[in-house]
Amino acid sequence: MGAMEACEVCHFERDAVTASDVPVRLRQVADGFVTLFAGPHGDPHQRPEPTTWSVMEYCGHVRDCLLNLRDRIILGLAEDNPVPKAMFQSVRVVKGIYAEDLPANMAVEINVAAGLLAKTVAALDEDQLARPIYYPYPREATRSLLWVAAQALHEAEHHLDDARTIARR
Repeated sequence: MGAMEACEVCHFERDAVTASDVPVRLRQVADGFVTLFAGPHGDPHQRPEPTTWSVMEYCGHVRDCLLNLRDRIILGLAEDNPVPKAMFQSVRVVKGIYAEDLPANMAVEINVAAGLLAKTVAALDEDQLARPIYYPYPREATRSLLWVAAQALHEAEHHLDDARTIARR
């Protein structure tokens, strides 16, 4: 693959993540969201700017990413190099899917989603983690299931930071 791909914003390197990192760090992220919702904040549905997601939109996105990418891992265990369906994140935001989410429920839901993904990754052996799956982001490529788990972790850590930044405003 050559040089490691890294997030242009947070510099997360997916290929630097090990399978044993994923469950531990996912649980830390879930704890971070619980702490976020326990603290003082304004309206978590309020966008700081029209083009920047609200705290709840980021949190809903993280919850849905964790669940969706867990399903992609399971699909990758069942099929050889599958092409998973898109997550349709913009539809979820634009159509107001996250508008009814409640902060107290969101912390629980992220905790459950992170726990399910952590448990799934922890159950996989090296051969399973190496299984191929097509992934269109950040560039189209065949990836490993470990890479998908690392991408889920990236989504969670990156957007926890986004949500914290907005909550502080």
